[in-house]
Amino acid sequence: MVELEGYVVVPLRPTPQAKHCHSVYMREHFIRLMDPNKPKGRTLFLLNVPPYVTEDSLKTVFGRAGIVEAVEFAAKPGKEETIKWYEGTGEPFSNTRPPFKFKVAYIVFQKSSSIGKALALKSIDLFNSSGECLLQTGMQLWHDEYEGNYLLEAHKAKIQVSKYMAGYDKRERAAAEAAKTGEADADGWVTVGKEGRNAGFEQKASVVERLEQKVARDHKSKELKNFYTFQIRESKMQNIVEMRKKFEEDKRKIELLKQSRRFKPF
Repeated sequence: MVELEGYVVVPLRPTPQAKHCHSVYMREHFIRLMDPNKPKGRTLFLLNVPPYVTEDSLKTVFGRAGIVEAVEFAAKPGKEETIKWYEGTGEPFSNTRPPFKFKVAYIVFQKSSSIGKALALKSIDLFNSSGECLLQTGMQLWHDEYEGNYLLEAHKAKIQVSKYMAGYDKRERAAAEAAKTGEADADGWVTVGKEGRNAGFEQKASVVERLEQKVARDHKSKELKNFYTFQIRESKMQNIVEMRKKFEEDKRKIELLKQSRRFKPF
């Protein structure tokens, strides 16, 4: 058994005849910040795990050391890295899959005694008693990857659609009840409907026309005046025109007053 900086180095064998194997580094997982999903004393940490290694294959291999409760992957060590690895994979109608690259693995055993047995393994044998590899490789792997990305099984699609529609119907019923009672939802919004205390206005042509006129008046009153250069220029020209009109009007009034004077000294 080879050890390197606290890690046990073991070969990963896909077949019994494999001679030049990939090396995986193992040690007991322990960190300062406790993670309930990776309990101290029952979690094995693996480094340099190849992309083609699956959760099921690791459960089968390390099941020889004890009952495995869970196997989780991550791109690199870290408390939140596992969440990022599986982000988007559990959403409905989503074919998002974890990235296909080298990773780290966390193996959680049911008993703490299984950690010592796992570290005592001389190799990680990814094959069964008949010598058949537990992993898919070559064209079969590419074919399954393609189907997983673009195809969705009919019964799974039916279950997901039924589940989504049941949730949608439930939300619609809740919205209808809220419209009748006028109660605010979790975000503080009140649904306005045709019934209940907060019934909406009746959408007649006259009512809509009055509302449109009110909106137009409000919009006109809020317009910025003399803000742009062309508005200032037009405003000045308009003032000059109005002053000329007023001047001409005043001249006309003065002439009328002169003509209507009764007292004529000369």
